[in-house]
Amino acid sequence: MVRVDGGSEAKKLTGAVDHWWNGDGGANDDLLADLAAYGADPSCLPVGVTNPKQFEVWPEHEPVVMLFLQVQTQWRVGGVGVVGLDYGVVLQVMDLYAVENRRQVLEDLQVMESRAKELINKAAEPKPAKRRR
Repeated sequence: MVRVDGGSEAKKLTGAVDHWWNGDGGANDDLLADLAAYGADPSCLPVGVTNPKQFEVWPEHEPVVMLFLQVQTQWRVGGVGVVGLDYGVVLQVMDLYAVENRRQVLEDLQVMESRAKELINKAAEPKPAKRRR
């Protein structure tokens, strides 16, 4: 079951996911220079990677935000798109980094996971074709 806070805690966690996905602000000049040096197109990366902004993480949320970043490539995908994180990997990473208060961190991660699934699956939806005149 996913813990849903009505207050600012859940908003802060989903805000961290929005920042991860969208970014906003100054470009990551070093990354863009590296991509250009290798002839890579930066449009293949999420905007949050190439154009980040600062996002304040509350100290009590640092463990879950770090865990989210550590497992951000561990998505399970099905016929309907991204269905969730691979919890087997999540638990292994929690063990590897000796995450304390695992239950709370997992519940907070599920709040972030829910928002990330929404953003990822929305971006993957086919866009309607433009009508020609």
